[in-house]
Amino acid sequence: MELLKIICILLILVGLGQAEDIIFFADDHYKSISHLQLNASATNPALSPGDGVLRISIANQGRIEELIPISSSDSPDDILQEQREEMNSSVAMDVRAALQSAGPIQVTSGVQHIAILPAGEAKELQFNISIDQRASGWYDLPLRVDYVRQVDVSVSDGEAFPLRQPSNQSLNLRVYAFGDKDDLRIAGVQSHLYPGEEGSLIIAVENIGEDILPNCSASLIAAPPFRVKSRDLPLGDLSPGEMASASFLVGVDRDASQEEYQLGMGLRSEKMDLVLPFELSLKGSGRLISSGTILFIALLAFLVLLAIILRRQKLLYGRKRRIKRL
Repeated sequence: MELLKIICILLILVGLGQAEDIIFFADDHYKSISHLQLNASATNPALSPGDGVLRISIANQGRIEELIPISSSDSPDDILQEQREEMNSSVAMDVRAALQSAGPIQVTSGVQHIAILPAGEAKELQFNISIDQRASGWYDLPLRVDYVRQVDVSVSDGEAFPLRQPSNQSLNLRVYAFGDKDDLRIAGVQSHLYPGEEGSLIIAVENIGEDILPNCSASLIAAPPFRVKSRDLPLGDLSPGEMASASFLVGVDRDASQEEYQLGMGLRSEKMDLVLPFELSLKGSGRLISSGTILFIALLAFLVLLAIILRRQKLLYGRKRRIKRL
């Protein structure tokens, strides 16, 4: 009967297209159907020439599709423990990321390591890079990620025996390198962004070249924890010395830390296509005082003022009584 059940489960898994991952222990109690997918993105995709640091966020977007019971003829404690251990099939372990050089961008640091990356989480890695002064435009950097995943586990007498296999993914990072001879510059940035909220990001740009730039448009280049809600914004024609501003609606992840981030503003016209980087700190944005806080401060000030008035009245009353006695 158990053999028939296992055969049925195998047929189901083959129908799901996951037959290549099917491995069973002879005494399995559960079998998890899982999906493990790693993604990578540059948190500072706009880079300047010279030596710098490229920050890469690696996220595990894996998940458990289904947990199938196979056998219940063993210790209840072992069965329960195996059920818990099977949930590790969507966890990436011993993650090793190697970033490769491409074109004018040279990677000068070696393999970076993450001990464990559970499903639904992301961790940041940093790579030292060197960019040629003549580099300008978009470049693709290959990223090879090797990791170990659990394909099955058996539990006997309270001890877990996981079966793990190596795996790898070839990912691609798209970054922008900008030269020193740009006809546009960012004149100012005004931020109203806070973790867990949506707000506006206003960027002023100036034409510092000698020619008119016709039909300009602006876009915001950002990576998590920022989510750009606005599309490309038209700026019109920019004459030499003229300035224009673009306002973007941006969402910020709730778990965003108050640190300095590097974003990019894409600018396009009939004569050029470039990205200007700028730095943004969530800590530097001054939040307005809420109405509740204002009411509390006003009430506190009123109570302090009332206490001062009552104290003065008490002192005046005491002086009058002393005068009458005299």
